[in-house]
Parts: sequence; C-alpha cells; structure tokens
Amino acid sequence: MTGLEETPLKGKERPIEPIGMVTGDSRPDYFVFTVDPNNIPPLYDYVYVEVSETPPGSDTSVLVKVLAQIRSIRRLAVGVTPEHPWTVLRNLSIPRGSDTVVAVARILGYKWRNRIYLPRRAPPVGSWVYLAPDSLLEDFFSVEERRRLHVGTLISRPTVPAYLDVEGLKRHVAIIAATGAGKTWASVILIEELLKKGATVVVLDPHGEYTAMKRSAARLGPAFADRVRIVKGRRDQEGDIQYKVSVAQMTAEELMSVARVPPKASKIRSVISAAKKLSHYIAEATGDKKRWLGLKGIIRIVQTAADAAILARGQGRSLEAFARRFNQLIAQQAAKHTGRDAREIDAELQMVDASKEEYGRALRRLWLALNRDVEPAFGAMRYLEELRRIGVYGVKSLPLSYLLEPGTVTVVNLAGLREEVQDHLAYNILLRIFNARMRYVRGLEGESYPYPVVVVVEEAHRFMPPRNKAQTRSRDVAATIASEGRKFGVFLVAISQRPSKIDPDVLSQLQGQIILRVVNPRDQEAIRDSSEQVSQDLLENLPGLNTGEAVVVGPIAPSPLMIRLRDRVLDYSGGDISLVEAWAGSLEDLKLLEEYRRSVEEKIAKLLGERSVDLADALGEILGVSVPGDVVEEALRLLVHGEVWASFNELTSTLYGEVHGLGYDGDVRVPLGAASCSDRGSCVRMVAVLLRAILDDILSVGAREASEPDSWWS
Repeated sequence: MTGLEETPLKGKERPIEPIGMVTGDSRPDYFVFTVDPNNIPPLYDYVYVEVSETPPGSDTSVLVKVLAQIRSIRRLAVGVTPEHPWTVLRNLSIPRGSDTVVAVARILGYKWRNRIYLPRRAPPVGSWVYLAPDSLLEDFFSVEERRRLHVGTLISRPTVPAYLDVEGLKRHVAIIAATGAGKTWASVILIEELLKKGATVVVLDPHGEYTAMKRSAARLGPAFADRVRIVKGRRDQEGDIQYKVSVAQMTAEELMSVARVPPKASKIRSVISAAKKLSHYIAEATGDKKRWLGLKGIIRIVQTAADAAILARGQGRSLEAFARRFNQLIAQQAAKHTGRDAREIDAELQMVDASKEEYGRALRRLWLALNRDVEPAFGAMRYLEELRRIGVYGVKSLPLSYLLEPGTVTVVNLAGLREEVQDHLAYNILLRIFNARMRYVRGLEGESYPYPVVVVVEEAHRFMPPRNKAQTRSRDVAATIASEGRKFGVFLVAISQRPSKIDPDVLSQLQGQIILRVVNPRDQEAIRDSSEQVSQDLLENLPGLNTGEAVVVGPIAPSPLMIRLRDRVLDYSGGDISLVEAWAGSLEDLKLLEEYRRSVEEKIAKLLGERSVDLADALGEILGVSVPGDVVEEALRLLVHGEVWASFNELTSTLYGEVHGLGYDGDVRVPLGAASCSDRGSCVRMVAVLLRAILDDILSVGAREASEPDSWWS
C-alpha cells in the first residue's frame, strides 16, 4: 500500500519546527493560520497539516498529510492602527516582529493509494502547519512517466518539476493569457512534448508565428529534424506545400461567401451560381475536368456566357439563341485542348441541355442575368479572379496525407489571408480531420486517418466567436469537435487572449485550462463561468502572475497547479519586437535610400548630357511615359526592401527585369521610349527595374550612342 501518509520525509527535508498554527476559520477546502514571523513562506508556496481521515476503501481512520497552497498573506498590526497620528507613531519604538502574520491556505487534498482525495474534515484549530518538503510535492503532483508532459516547475519550488497528463487532452484544452503573457510560449512547449510522444498535431496559425518551428526542429534531436512541416494558405507565403480546396466540393453559396460577393448583388450571385452548376456538366461532356472544375474553369464559363449574351443580341435576345451560342463557344474552347471535334462536343452539350433539367435552368439563370447587360459577368469575374490569385481554390483538394502524419506537427500558415478565407480554410481542415477520424473509428469508406489528432487553434476567438456576435463556419465544426471529438480521437487546443470572445458553449467543453496572466474583468468572468475548478482566489491572483507563469486546472493536471514554464526548444516568431533595433534599422534603410537616390541622379545626369532635371521627369523621359513622384519613391523603397534584377537589349532598346518584394512580384519588359503603365503596380515595377539598370551601369552613354540619337527615350 502506498500513499503520502506512509512516505517518510528525507533527512533535512523534515522541518524541525512548524511554520504556523491553524488559528482562524478552518474548513475542508481552506484554513487560516498564524505564521511564525521568523519563517514566513512566500505566496503560492505549499504547506501541510496532519488530519485524521477515513479514505475511500478504508474501514479505519488514518493520519494523512493534507496539502494546501498559500493563496494570501497579510500582516496585522498589534498595538497600533492606521488611525494613530504620525506625531505619535514617529516617537514610538515598535519592535521588529511585533506584528502578526496571517496566511490563508487553499486545501488541494491528500494522496491515498496513488489517488488524490479532498478531505471530509476541517483541520482542527490548533493544528501545526508545516512547510511541505519537495518529496511530498513531487509525489503529490506526480504523473505516470509514460503519460507525463514536462512543461515547467512549480512557481514556488523551482526544484520540483511540473507535469501535465497527456490523457487529459481527451477533454480538450484552452490556453488563455493577456497579450505578451506567454500563451504561444506555452503552446510551443506543449507541442514539443506531444512530438516526443509521437502525436499527430495540426496548428492553425493565422499570423505565421509557428513557421519558425521548422527551422529549429533539429534541436529536439536528429530524429525530429523533419517532424515539422509547413502548409501555406497563400502561394506567396512561407511553406513546403500549398493547401488546396476542391471548388467542385464547395456549394455555390460557400464559394460566394468566401469571395465576399455582397448578398444584395443578386445578378452577380446568379451568374456565379449558374456557372458553378454548369462547370460540372461541361467537365463531364468534354472529358476535361482539370480545365473546367476549378476557379479558372468557372471564370471561363462566365466569360463565355458574357460573349454568348452579346452575340445573341443580334438574334432577338432569345434564350434559345443564347444557349446555342454558349454551347458552341464552349465546344470550340474544349476542342482546342482535347483534340476532339468541336461539333461533336457541341452535340453532346446540346444533349445535356435537352436531358438535364438543371443544365437548362442554369443556362436560363445566366441568360436572365446577362441578356440586357453583361456587367454582372464582369463583376463576377472580378470577385472570382481575386479569389483565384490566392491559389488555394482549385480542382482537387490537397490529400490528407500532406496534412496528417504520425509523430509530425503540421503548421497551416494562414498569414496574409483575409478573415473569410482563413475561416473557410479552418472550417475545411477541421471538418476533414473530424470526418477522417470518424470514418476510421466506424469503419466507413472514404478519407480516413488511423491515429488520434491534436488540433491547435491560435487566435481561437477569430474562428469560434459567440453566435450572437459573429457568424463563422469554423465555429460549428469546432463545437462538434469539442462535444464529440473525444469519441473519435480529435482533440482541440484553443489559444486566445480574449476568452470572453469565444463561444461559451465551446469554451465550457475545454475542460483543461492553462491560464497565464489575465487582467480583463470580462475575460476573468468568462474563465470562471467555463470552469468549476477555477476558484475566486485563483481568479484574483491571475493579474499578479509574471510572464511565463500559469495556473493549470482540469484533467490535464493531477491537481490545480501554479507553474513556471520551462525554456522552450523550438522557435516561434510571435515575440515582441525591439523598438530600438527596429527603428535603428529604419534609419539605416533611409540612409541607403538616399544613397540610391543620389547615385541615380548622378548617373542620369551623365546619360542626359549633364542636364539637371527632376528625377521623376528624367525617368519619364527615358521611358516615354509620365512617371509620378510617389511611384519613384515606392520604386526606391523596393530597391531597399525587395529584390530587383535588370538586363538591357541594346539592339531592340528593351529593358528586361524581375521584381520580388513588397507585393510587387512580377516580370518586366519595357521598350524604352514607348513604355506604358497599365496600373500602379506595373509602373512601380517598371521604374524599379530602370533604377536598377541605371545603378548597375547597364544603361550607359555607350548604349545611347549605339542606338539612333535620342530615339530610345524621346
């Protein structure tokens, strides 16, 4: 039989003298004691009293050590009061130690046969209070080795390790803290421990903070070097592979919501809805799913519908004329890419039109929206084209094997995506994971995965807000995982600095909580309402926690813990920036920008025969187009913060280049003297490449003389 009541204290650990006596209110859950003024323990330290209890399964009472944590300490004056005048107090000689030190201790329980129980009796007044030795704390807070997650130490005892119980994740976890208090730090430590257990972890990362973990994964050991992968949401973000969503598997309403088509734009919505419906039938008839089922295919269908509507106007604006023209144009496009005869494809489309009622209805919707004005088609293309540029929405979804792998953490980098797309991708990923586990457990066909999955959702209040505050797709599937995920092995870790902005039904299901410093009263109230284990005195202590200190309650802890997080091994990029270093860097950038400007002006003066002209005017003279001053400034900034390459063909007087950075990525081809700016972005790229060519002496007096005099900039 084991238990703390039988654990002998080791040598010097056993206090020779008690540090206090129970003298005040005493209950089964807390007691008040007077402290020895020469041996005052710090706040949050641990004490014990010996109480006679009859543990469960025992017929006789035994003397057990009831562990308690000090939650408050105060000094009470003896013989003086705040009402005494200063003129009296200054002449008093108050001996040191003449005050009374009183502490309140919250009872955590006693251990009996490796289980923790709460006492049924209050410690008797007059009971001695002892400082708890490390060995008692290590035993009380112990977790079976194969289940333990090492996250830090006890706040008051840096020599006593603090462990979480991995089995507690089955009841889900919330990590809550004010900004800068260490919530991402806590989550990274949790991820490190889960990796060591061979867990499958997926992180939904709206800011790209967790991508740095990949570069530091080898620090956990050689076996972990390839255990972190990055799946990106945008094609221009950091990542190993881009996430893909099958447009064919989305509803039309889902597609329009993500594309931000206004609810009142009824004709644009009709065009998109009809084109999406037609894409399925056209793909089947042409045998070319890749060309027609993705966003590009839907955009082609919308463009074709606009062309067909214009052509049909000369034939009485009839639905029949529109449908005939539409099918012919689609057949002609399909024939170019499939090698089939256009007439054969046209005949198949006419058969579909005649036999499939939904096909005919979709054509009618397009005709009604476009027969008088094709502008709704161009509006639809603008919305869809903006969505297409992200690169997520295509013909096929990314296979689940790229997202889930045993012993691997997959960070889904959602940085740079607008909220609607972030929400939709989170919804899509959460739903696929939940369904894959459900299919596996129930033995159903379809996409499945054989191992439990932990999903970490950063900025959880974005994805699962209260229903009366905002509508998101990801909230409902998150609520399903929180209530049913335990049965199928999908476990949620939600991270937020604003628990009051998380749906209370979801938050209440996250029974394990790691709570760092929280100062907002509404957030404290949300924490209290979501967990029965967070007492009022714990809430009152939350604002006083230092960075990296946390309260842990729920199934993930053997008993409520107050811990200091250990140092993390993996990197993340969510820490506060150094203002001194950042602003020092900006001064260097400004200095470099001015150096570029002076150098360009000097070299242009030589190219133009030492004439003194305004920089914007001089660049415009070379290009043959008006160049605004703010475009020159942005192009100079691009030289400092981006990457710009340039080359020049003297025979054709054509400038070539490539630009990366500040959102201006792209290639440049400029015939000098005959340039044009289609938009601000192309103009900035063109000027930046010209500036690079001038700085690198690619354009020179020799180049000018080799061509016709003054022809290449006039």
